[in-house]
Amino acid sequence: MNSVGTMFDRIFGRERESEVILGRVHNSIFRKAKLSERELNHHVHIVGASGFGKTVLLSHLIEQRIGQGKGLLFLDLKGDLDTIEKFRGYAAKSSREADVQILSLGHASISSPYNLLGTGTPTQIRDRIMIALNWSEEFYKNQASSFLLKLLIGLCWLRDHAGEQLDIFNLLEVLSNREVIENACMRIPETNLEIRRCVEEVVTSTRSPDYWNSLQGLRTQIESLVLSDFGALIKSAPGGIDLFDSVTKSKIILIFLDTRSYGETAKTIGRFVLQDLKAVSAKVDAEVPKKDRKAFSVIIDEFADLAQEDFIAFLDRARSSRMSVVVAHQELSDLQRISPEFAGRLMGNTATVFAFLQKGGDSSETLASLAGTKTVLKKTERHSRRFLFDIGTGETSVREAEEFIIHPNVIKSLGVGQCVCIKKYPHARAIRIAVYREK
Repeated sequence: MNSVGTMFDRIFGRERESEVILGRVHNSIFRKAKLSERELNHHVHIVGASGFGKTVLLSHLIEQRIGQGKGLLFLDLKGDLDTIEKFRGYAAKSSREADVQILSLGHASISSPYNLLGTGTPTQIRDRIMIALNWSEEFYKNQASSFLLKLLIGLCWLRDHAGEQLDIFNLLEVLSNREVIENACMRIPETNLEIRRCVEEVVTSTRSPDYWNSLQGLRTQIESLVLSDFGALIKSAPGGIDLFDSVTKSKIILIFLDTRSYGETAKTIGRFVLQDLKAVSAKVDAEVPKKDRKAFSVIIDEFADLAQEDFIAFLDRARSSRMSVVVAHQELSDLQRISPEFAGRLMGNTATVFAFLQKGGDSSETLASLAGTKTVLKKTERHSRRFLFDIGTGETSVREAEEFIIHPNVIKSLGVGQCVCIKKYPHARAIRIAVYREK
């Protein structure tokens, strides 16, 4: 029977769909809570207070995706060695140790290097840098952006045609020394008029002391990355992490940023990773035939600390490259930091929501509204007041009313390991789930 099914799938070009089992449906012994491949590809949003089961749910998802032979990237703002070893154990159990690459800012001995500028066009790398860094003055931001684009047009040409290295260290060297820029310009043949003209404009502009000084903010932020404790991990090196290679070859990438030790610098690295993912998704769409694209999961814990407005556009486009995105954080209100509308836009672009305990009233109301209402019949009885008592008259009426499918008070009183699952694909439904405990 299995061989017939396999032959049928081959004839019609259909891929057998994987599913992830996460727990059991509340008040049911046999019904399991599952996520299909298609539901994953429409993205997942997980919210929940610390210690109530969010991490356990993510662990189930990661373990089963590894067991199914799928590629994934896990991005976490903590640097917990126990978590690293646990995920390595999942890979070992599935004989996939060779697929694992780790970048942990606090554990250089087990980390592979990751070139933040390793892939992409000049515009993509410029955008990656500008979005990842922090800017307080729009004027200096725009000036740095224009300068970087012209400079990167030349540096990317040297990377692609002369085999020269491009990483954050090279970039800092060029930004810090006018002579290095002039030498780079001389290595570009005069026959490449447009490329040469861009770099010559950069050389000319740097001769102005005021212009050169206006780039100090850019230099300072790049320098803080290069001189950090983990600087050696973010430069070009043989055998380093290549996200395009990881996506196309179903590798397992585990990135631990340890914001407790490195604060804003670690978050900057996280933003570089997210921007690189955008470029990789676009490259998959452009270079990999649709039938050859492999399912790849991107799982981001503590997402609210890394999120930016442009992430929503990435969600919409990631589906076509078969990237399924799972984001997790504590409260919906955490997303107010980005913008008042961001939470609504995120939920509009993620078809499945898992909600653990929400302590804030606004968050639970929003989630209950997302789950929707159902029409019920309500019976009312008329009373009259006699001698200070309410006495039923015997007259009754029945009317239709709308009730929450999942009441806000339910979300505010969920116990450890309990959550509400709200799905909008392939059709709308909302259920309570008891997440399986870790083995």
